[in-house]
Amino acid sequence: MNGRLVGMLVALVAMLALAACQPIMPPQDGAAEEPAAQETAPAGEEVTFYVGPELVDCVGVGPMQCMLVKENPEDDYKYFYSQIEGFEFEPGYEYELRVLVTPVENAPADASSLQYTLVEVVSKEPVAAESADSAGLEGPTWLLVSVADDSGALVEVPAGVEATATFADGSVSGSSGCNNYGAAYTLDGESLSIMPGPMTMMACPEPQMTVEMQLMAAYGATASYAIADGQLSLLDGAGNPVATFTVLEPAALTGVTWVALFYNNGRGGAVSVLADTEITAIFGDDGSLSGSAGCNNYMGGYTTDGSSITIDPPASTRKACPDEIMQQEAEYLLALPTAATFTIQGDQLELRTADGALVASYVAGDN
Repeated sequence: MNGRLVGMLVALVAMLALAACQPIMPPQDGAAEEPAAQETAPAGEEVTFYVGPELVDCVGVGPMQCMLVKENPEDDYKYFYSQIEGFEFEPGYEYELRVLVTPVENAPADASSLQYTLVEVVSKEPVAAESADSAGLEGPTWLLVSVADDSGALVEVPAGVEATATFADGSVSGSSGCNNYGAAYTLDGESLSIMPGPMTMMACPEPQMTVEMQLMAAYGATASYAIADGQLSLLDGAGNPVATFTVLEPAALTGVTWVALFYNNGRGGAVSVLADTEITAIFGDDGSLSGSAGCNNYMGGYTTDGSSITIDPPASTRKACPDEIMQQEAEYLLALPTAATFTIQGDQLELRTADGALVASYVAGDN
């Protein structure tokens, strides 16, 4: 009995050992286990952008320059607050672009959630300057010619002060002659209401500050507008003009000798260039920057990306001049590398820091 039981136990152990040695067979229904799906980067989408011929002042996270962009030729232009990587904007041309739009993962709250990359410049067509007879309120950049003073009388804008306005998509923006500004407007036929909005807070010398205050007051008093012979007039409730403008034709950054009017002295404000001195800037097509700093000639390099600009610290010749001229020169040369954006409106160029502070303003000189 005991011998029979022992034999049965030995046989059972042998069967279990044999079963443990058998290979594990795959499922017999032919459906192999699928591997885990791999994460893929979000796919981009190619779109067509139509880009307008000028940059306009706009206010995003701060004062900036925006392109005017639409996706259909029949649509109105809208402000474009981002950059298109690889696209070099040149004022005075209308563009048709193919652009790759890609989602940006974990984008900061104050940055775009989309990245735009140039695929192809389909077309680049020069745009003729707006004629005096065909100009409408929206579209052109308007240059302030005269503005009402405290008595209500129109006075001419002093020489060397350039204030501008660009009306588009319910927002008017430009330079007050000192600061960049933005404002909202409503349009109903010839009725026009302007609600002044954000503005940079830089202090400027006279007469720039007076012109700025007069222009903002004129905006607040505007009730309608009229355009005749290429001149825009803003009118108050009684039909009296409070400001007049003319169409401003844009210049190009390169191929122009820019003559400085103001520069940032590094102590919180813009100051006029000293009398009997001339500061110039010439931006070359090859990325070179040169000019006169008031005493010595300087030279350096620059790069642009849309309205963004980077200027390398310049080198200069070593001629000695009177102390006040040497101080002006040193302040100007130190200010140049702080530039982050550039704006061209008509014949005026402005360089500004990333915070919107003026680095230098120039007027196009005679070449």
